[in-house]
Amino acid sequence: LGRDLSKDEFFHSATLGWMIELLQAFFLVSDDIMDSSKTRRGSPCWYLMPDVGMIAINDAFMLESAIYILLKKYFRENKEKYIDLVELFHEVTFQTELGQACDLLTAPEDKVDLDNFSLEKYTFIVIYKTAYYSFYLPVALALHFCDKATPKNLQIAKDILIPMGEYFQIQDDYLDNFADPTVLGKIGTDIQDNKC
Repeated sequence: LGRDLSKDEFFHSATLGWMIELLQAFFLVSDDIMDSSKTRRGSPCWYLMPDVGMIAINDAFMLESAIYILLKKYFRENKEKYIDLVELFHEVTFQTELGQACDLLTAPEDKVDLDNFSLEKYTFIVIYKTAYYSFYLPVALALHFCDKATPKNLQIAKDILIPMGEYFQIQDDYLDNFADPTVLGKIGTDIQDNKC
């Protein structure tokens, strides 16, 4: 922009940032349940907290729904931008859920089938499960917010950010297996979950 944000612009951009955090919380609460994880960021997973249990599934749904409540409340006045933002959140959520589904289907906990593993499947999982929502979404939202979301700009962002997200997730998977849980902040479950 080449200038400071106005108070209104700052509020709206911060609200978009919080929506990304809500989306991530939705994914992480759900993923912890699906993977039977014990810790997240050095604390017990939400579903393991006293009196929470499987209510955490509904909590995850509410986190996702809050995104669309906030979008409607703060962005609906600009119909074109509002539709673009809603569609972007839907698209990225679906891509992430595809990655999660592939992750779960490739590694059923009841049996190990090494024929299910391939670099191609692993690449699909890390790109779709992490790269789109963690790396592409924040920049795509910023481009939409600044009215710079041309197809060319979105593609350039994707070309740069998806490989960054892929690298991040590969590193995270490595650390899941080899890092000290006290340093990592979680107990890795990839091997017990048959995710070689």
